[in-house]
Amino acid sequence: MLRTSTLVACLLLALTGCGSDSAADDDEAMIDWDLSQSHTMDDVDWPKPDLSAVEISPVDDVRIALPDGRSFESDGDTVHDITLDRRGANVRNVQIDSHPRSAADAHELAVLWAEEWDLSREPLDRWRDGAAKTPAITSGRPVERIGDVGPVPIVEIRNSFQDESPALVSLQFYWPE
Repeated sequence: MLRTSTLVACLLLALTGCGSDSAADDDEAMIDWDLSQSHTMDDVDWPKPDLSAVEISPVDDVRIALPDGRSFESDGDTVHDITLDRRGANVRNVQIDSHPRSAADAHELAVLWAEEWDLSREPLDRWRDGAAKTPAITSGRPVERIGDVGPVPIVEIRNSFQDESPALVSLQFYWPE
């Protein structure tokens, strides 16, 4: 069910188009969001209210507070961009994408993020060992939310379509309905 919902969210992103909120003059975005109590457009300073999906890049520093005192923090050396999609005024998915990297580096980052969010590393190891194709996805079940009504974490290794750095890692926070 979650995998279907995630695929539907990705398809919606493709169909609705993403607005890019790339900063002018190569300024990198500083993300500091508190999603511990709610996940609305106001909570993320939604950059283009007329769009249902947006991409923020390049990213410098990221701090996202989540329920139960959990948070995600990183910098622009790891994070390349953040994509948001919404339904109405509520943010539905926050997708944090790494910079493209080698397969070994992608696996290492994916395992780090999976362990940080209490997700199984088995699908990621199967991908590393050649027993599974890209994308490799590990996620919690909808009942395994962060807090009572928080998001479900998902870690995915995807193709970057760059020969020298063939993979990237996505960490998603998805709020099921």
